[in-house]
Amino acid sequence: MKNTSTGVVFMILTILLFSIMNALAKGFANYYPIIVIVWVRYLSQTIFTTFIFIPNLNKIVKTKKIKLHLFRSLLLFCATLSMFSGFKYLTLVSTITIFQIGPLVVVVFSVIFLKEKVGYRRWLSVFVGFSGTLFILKPGTEMFSFFGLFPILAAIFYAGYAVSTRRLGTEEDPKTNFFYTSLVGTIISTIILIPFFEPIAIKDLLTFSILGIFGGLGHFCFILALRKSEASFLAPFTYFDLIFATILGILFFAEFPDIYVIVGAFIIVSAGIYTWHRENLNMKRKK
Repeated sequence: MKNTSTGVVFMILTILLFSIMNALAKGFANYYPIIVIVWVRYLSQTIFTTFIFIPNLNKIVKTKKIKLHLFRSLLLFCATLSMFSGFKYLTLVSTITIFQIGPLVVVVFSVIFLKEKVGYRRWLSVFVGFSGTLFILKPGTEMFSFFGLFPILAAIFYAGYAVSTRRLGTEEDPKTNFFYTSLVGTIISTIILIPFFEPIAIKDLLTFSILGIFGGLGHFCFILALRKSEASFLAPFTYFDLIFATILGILFFAEFPDIYVIVGAFIIVSAGIYTWHRENLNMKRKK
């Protein structure tokens, strides 16, 4: 039996850990190449994953869907790289807010790749949600920047990752999914890292380690959250990310969200919650 309250606690803890990881990544983005930060993030997670799952590692690595695992892991890596690149040029809360269009992109991809049927209400919410990004990016003004595409790309890649995860179905152990995303991300980032590598300063080693460990702990808490509660029930709690990003942005980077970010966030979150509500109604009707 699912324990929803415990699931919510683990989900909020997941978001908090990821938020701190993102803030640390932003802090390093002005001093190290982005690929170095991504590499540390994945390497630490792989070490953490292997240590946690080592008693059952032989069982966890076995899968009949290795190609799909590799594909979804590549998409998640691209999402991480795009997201961290956004942190370098945009405020923390702006990057996170734009990334929240991800669930709306999932709707579009579900129609294209999974042949799911979507009614006009959800299509309208997708359109409204995308319009929210315009308030943040402010196209046509001097504030508009090419760099605003980074979190949009991150959302698109992450949506592809989410849809491909759906294709895996419930047959695969979540720990198997977790292991392959960590390992593939580490391998790809290591290959790309070679020409861009810069030695990490001794004073930054501890903070870099915390970044990676928090990323690994965040994924582990997410697995625990899904064990305790249904994914559809937990979905709205991901918007705690905006609260944490705002607080961390103010505390560590003196980044105060302007009215455009606030309005854009309201539009995107409202559209996302409405989409989640409609999906839940459709699931109940199918039952």
